[in-house]
Amino acid sequence: MRIRSAAVVLLDGQVLVIRRFQDGRSYCVLPGGGVEAGETLREACRRELLEETGLSGDVGELLDVPVDRDVPAAYFAVRVASSEVSLGGPELSRTSESNTYEPRWVAASSLDEERLVPDEARRAVHLVLDTGQPPSKPS
Repeated sequence: MRIRSAAVVLLDGQVLVIRRFQDGRSYCVLPGGGVEAGETLREACRRELLEETGLSGDVGELLDVPVDRDVPAAYFAVRVASSEVSLGGPELSRTSESNTYEPRWVAASSLDEERLVPDEARRAVHLVLDTGQPPSKPS
């Protein structure tokens, strides 16, 4: 089992998500994915963000979110300079009529309607929102 590294990206009151449609289900996840051999959690977060959204980001603090033993994930606050997103990486080649990936910005106030999963992802977003500040750069 690989640990997942995910980015919490906020810009102008909006959260960056990947809207998924898979086998008849519609939901959203934060940009992220499995950590590869020899890669740090921060490096994986940066790579996955670029692959899934086309955005480069400054990976900040590891967020204090409980770890799900079945699907372990590390969540990081990430700062980006642009809002222009485009799908790339392996997700682009996996896209089909029954399996889609759509990077998009959604209002932070509408996360419940967007069906952001898992619960830990929503918790990570709220941690960043509650600070009232943009994510800080790592030291």
